[in-house]
Amino acid sequence: MESTGNDRFIPRYELSIEQEFIINKTLLTHEADVGRRVDCKILFQAMESVMFCASKNTNWVNVNQAVDTHTFDSIENFDSKETLRHTILKMSRAILCECHNTSADIHTRTLVLLEMLGNYRWDAKVILILAAFSISYGEFRLILEVCSHNSLAASLAALKNLCGRNLEGLRPQFKAMEMVVKEMVELAKWVVRFEGLPLQEIVLYDDHDRTLMAAAKSQIYLATYWIFRSSLTSASQIRDLIAMKQENSSITANAAWGLSSLALRLSRLCSCLRMQVDASQDKIEQKVYKKVMDLVKDDTQVDNQEVLHLFFSLNDDLPLKDSSSSQSKVDISRLKHKVVMLLVSKPDLLPIDQTLLLLQQTKQHPHNKNIEQDYEIVWVPSSETWTLDEHMCFDYLSNSLPWLSIRQPWLLNAAVVRMIKEEWKFEEDPLMVVLDSIGVVSNCNAIDMVLIWGPKAFPFSNSREKELWELEEDWNLQLMFDGIDHFLTKTTVEAGENICVCGSSNLDWINEFESRIKKLRNVGLHLRVIYVGSRNASESTRTTLAVMNKDNALTPIKIRLFWLRLERIRNSILRVGQIQTFANCETLLKQVSELLETDDRNNNWAIFGCGSSKDFVKLEGNKIMELFDRFPVWTERVARFGFVGAIRSVDDEVNLTAACDHTIVVPYDEGMVRGTVVCDKCKRTMKPYFGYQCDGSKLNVSS
Repeated sequence: MESTGNDRFIPRYELSIEQEFIINKTLLTHEADVGRRVDCKILFQAMESVMFCASKNTNWVNVNQAVDTHTFDSIENFDSKETLRHTILKMSRAILCECHNTSADIHTRTLVLLEMLGNYRWDAKVILILAAFSISYGEFRLILEVCSHNSLAASLAALKNLCGRNLEGLRPQFKAMEMVVKEMVELAKWVVRFEGLPLQEIVLYDDHDRTLMAAAKSQIYLATYWIFRSSLTSASQIRDLIAMKQENSSITANAAWGLSSLALRLSRLCSCLRMQVDASQDKIEQKVYKKVMDLVKDDTQVDNQEVLHLFFSLNDDLPLKDSSSSQSKVDISRLKHKVVMLLVSKPDLLPIDQTLLLLQQTKQHPHNKNIEQDYEIVWVPSSETWTLDEHMCFDYLSNSLPWLSIRQPWLLNAAVVRMIKEEWKFEEDPLMVVLDSIGVVSNCNAIDMVLIWGPKAFPFSNSREKELWELEEDWNLQLMFDGIDHFLTKTTVEAGENICVCGSSNLDWINEFESRIKKLRNVGLHLRVIYVGSRNASESTRTTLAVMNKDNALTPIKIRLFWLRLERIRNSILRVGQIQTFANCETLLKQVSELLETDDRNNNWAIFGCGSSKDFVKLEGNKIMELFDRFPVWTERVARFGFVGAIRSVDDEVNLTAACDHTIVVPYDEGMVRGTVVCDKCKRTMKPYFGYQCDGSKLNVSS
């Protein structure tokens, strides 16, 4: 027994003289064309479905019985002078011809078939020969199955000399053939898996690695030979059954025994190959994982191509999909020297509100044109199962999104999938991993900052996120609405209008609020009101708010984006604050958390502010209506204190709270104009006092 270094032990098989002879003869038929490739996984599924339906009495599990009518249209066949259909039909005819070739033994005829597919890779060889055999095998079993109640099948059965056969007497032979078919398909599955391993990406550092790979390849050659030979043997038996004038129990028993022996040989070979492939896969994935982990931290790279090749191009030379371009298949060179944002999610992408906000903050953002050539978003859907529903969901979304996506995400290398889960902590919630222009991870999840700032967050690194929060001096209306509606932000917030943001889930209260606002406007108050409802507002409330917000163009979906933005702001502050605190971190977090918690308590609230000013007033519950009742008082104070200051002064009178003795020292300057100063602690208007300080540090020393 031999250890592979991960607590697995693989037996060392010594090849017999017969096996070495078969391997040498098989290798002589092989002259693989590097550019010629077939999408073996999809073709394997189609072939397996045919075999399963034809051998329905066999205990096969986890096989998709339904074959899409467009399957062959979606199978890729690179650099081949003939279509896939033509190749399969040609091999089907070749099998039939070799069945009637009585001048050569079974070994020689097997080599003839191998030579016909000599230019293909090993996985393509076994899938193509099985697909060719499945045509005759499936047709034979289908006719026998339905000829008793289908006139067309009955006519075909008559022409093929199958009418009136004692099927019960042939049952042992059918059962043995089903066993052979099952073992051939299982063996082919492991050939496909091994050929899908990125062998060219690893360095065989020691003799153990080289011995392991050499042993696995020997088993691949043997498996390929015996799949070809078993296909020919099974096809010959079908021919003999058709040619047989009447059942002969002795002949049938011998045929069944021969097929059973063949099935046993295939089973043993499959068991050996399975262990060899598992060991090889573990070894390769360990090396690929280590190589990827080293590269995403290596800041000495010239560009990002090696990293992206390991991520996406191990099993596909054109791994990316661009639904917005006529050239839908894209290679990784398009991403060279760009910041690459990997949008990792389930195959159903993001919830609709997050998807819309992401679209708005990237492709539809007016500032995106300035940097759109410098970065790319690549959607990387991840799933452990890849069910039919997930395939359909991925196909639909990948054809609709304006970003690049992985063309065949189910082909992602296991080492990459492992890194996504273990290093980037992907579970259910989507994340955006940022690779800088040389392929180094600069942010393990930039989705919050993208949803908050859009293109302004470029290059979307951790340091840029901290820098952006340091630039945001205060919590204000600009920060709340920027990115939700660019027109609203520009014409209302940036224009410096008086604004009221109203939040509530109580429709009666909202209607009362709107009624009060209309009365104030009738007496000359200039105030833009934006109704944002609540995160859990009912459908009727959303409909009412849509009518009230018609002048603001704030639709129900944009209201959802508003609340999503607040949640993302809180998440981002918390995440950055855990790494390194920044100025006003606690203040910003407190302000956004208070607003979200007020909504959680189903409290009615309103924020009064002026444009992008950092000064605003937040009122809750009865205080809002009390403010409206005192409208004549605070309108008289607007000229002196400003719009927000006037509201705060009235709120100070209504809200009898504890006294505040906070002070601020403002240095005197020539020409200084007396203005309103707001207390940082209680947010009330501060009273001015004058003080004098002796500047005794400056001594006038004459010479």
